[in-house]
Amino acid sequence: MNLVHYIVDGYNLIRRTPALAGSEQRGLEAGREALLDRLFLYKAGKNIEITVVFDGPGGSGFWARGGIRAEFARPADAAIIELAGPGTVVVSSDIEVQKGARRRGAQTLSSEEFWGQVVKAIEMRRYRRPAEGRRAAFHGTWDKACEEYEDDGDGRVPKGRRSRRKR
Repeated sequence: MNLVHYIVDGYNLIRRTPALAGSEQRGLEAGREALLDRLFLYKAGKNIEITVVFDGPGGSGFWARGGIRAEFARPADAAIIELAGPGTVVVSSDIEVQKGARRRGAQTLSSEEFWGQVVKAIEMRRYRRPAEGRRAAFHGTWDKACEEYEDDGDGRVPKGRRSRRKR
């Protein structure tokens, strides 16, 4: 199976997703962290690469952690199109970015479509327990994602939905 490389228009996805837009109200960094935390959960166990491009001063840097690369470019749209090519999926609801990416042989997904995939994948994992001794070391992501769950020895069950056992 070939490795798929997602190239994500960072601020486009944040601002088209109510949960992430709410995080961004606390600041740009909070919005970026919320997005990257969720992408880390989405990527877990998948044979994919993810590059998130944010608008920012060109050459202001990048970082990579857990198979996710975040970079800043000005303008981000041009950098996204330049990264696009066969084997990539560009995530943006910006029509011009989509057109440019397709011209370079990339597939495209709107931010809303991609976010639907992310949410579905995370929800499916919420009820599974991580392999023994394996925990996410990315902003405490696993703990954040599962803090509303309890472990009853049989897996993860949402609090308040556990069956009450009579003793």
